Amino acid sequence: MLHAGQKISHDVDVSEHRYEHDGKSVLAFRVAENPRTRKPVYLDGDIRRTFLRKGGGDYRAHPHEIERMLRDASADRWDGDVFTRVDLDEVFHSASLKWYRDRFHATNPGFDVEQPHHDFLYEWGYLVKEGGKLLPTRGAVALFGSLRGVRNLIPKPVLDVRFLGYASTEDFDATRWIDRLLSEVNIIETWQQLLAKYLFFMPKTFRDIDPATLERRDAPAGFRVFREAAMNLLIHQDYGDHSRKAVIEFFADGIKFWNPGDSFADERHLLDPGEKDARNPAIAMAIRRIGMCEQAGTGLRMIQREWQALGHPRPINTNDRVHKSFSTFLQESRALAPLPAAPVTPEVTPEVAPEVTPEVGRLVDALHGEMSREEIMAALRLRDEKHFRVSYQQAAIRFGLVEWTVPDKPNSRLQRYRLTKTGKELQAKRGGA
Repeated sequence: MLHAGQKISHDVDVSEHRYEHDGKSVLAFRVAENPRTRKPVYLDGDIRRTFLRKGGGDYRAHPHEIERMLRDASADRWDGDVFTRVDLDEVFHSASLKWYRDRFHATNPGFDVEQPHHDFLYEWGYLVKEGGKLLPTRGAVALFGSLRGVRNLIPKPVLDVRFLGYASTEDFDATRWIDRLLSEVNIIETWQQLLAKYLFFMPKTFRDIDPATLERRDAPAGFRVFREAAMNLLIHQDYGDHSRKAVIEFFADGIKFWNPGDSFADERHLLDPGEKDARNPAIAMAIRRIGMCEQAGTGLRMIQREWQALGHPRPINTNDRVHKSFSTFLQESRALAPLPAAPVTPEVTPEVAPEVTPEVGRLVDALHGEMSREEIMAALRLRDEKHFRVSYQQAAIRFGLVEWTVPDKPNSRLQRYRLTKTGKELQAKRGGA
């Protein structure tokens, strides 16, 4: 054990082992990682002399990396601190509060529906009294804040969502996206915007009509998994890190969720049941109270179980302690056939063809039988192969309208393309067949 003193700021656990080789002795020392509450470790009482182990070397930590460690080491969580930069009568977005409370009272019957918003927030700890005044917490503003409140609290986008027309293994310019959502509003509004984009882009299989709401029940397969992964991202990101933003990338072969801020749990225990220390416990509890995410310690296990039950590979979780980030990749299986639709009663005749971009519509109209990429481009009078691949080919595959004839080898020289059943239905509806 290296004990804290004038040389280092915290005790460090060191173990040694002696190896004998060719008549010589070699001493090896293993320096264990300190828990987050005993970081940063720095030299000679100078916090600027903090070093990070990256790969096989030690590197001097940048100021923003030191700030991240200090935030994580604090006993006070970021979302529990008070926020004073915007007056109370201007800090909240009333529509977000109403949306949340409608779901709260539906999920938790017995509470006073007529209770004023400020009383409700005070009762649940999202407003606190200091000096005889009610002040919002950071968590309250992140969840329900007005645009002014959120921009004064989080001077960066809350979420960056990109719909990409290529696979995660393909090397393309990151700016080549089909569509993008850059959200700078509160968590509730961000979720609403994300959900609208998700439902527009993801293929949906019609099931039936909800007898209570008379709305279509056609959530995309894997919606629960997507919602849990998205909520994990919105709940657990490091909002105090103003240099990085959370990102969701929709690739042709899966969805990647990337978060600034690593998990406090050891990577070996990420899937273990039970409560875990959370970066933003007040935000997490607010979302759990309305049933928008799983209970503590069960979310990642549910994601793995249900994603694999759909026939996809096991999700890949990466907890990067060095760069203080966490990512989940939901890889999709290309071998999966579309889920069959449930029987529809004669009284209900739904439209199964999704709304599509103009480029995808043109591709669907032009595709007859099995055609090569060159044949399709000629029919569309296109010359830019990269533009065709991003805006036409991969987008149509993402919509579930076009499929490969050689699905296991996307780059095969024998590769051709054909319409799926949904694609043929859309073509017939558009008059292209």
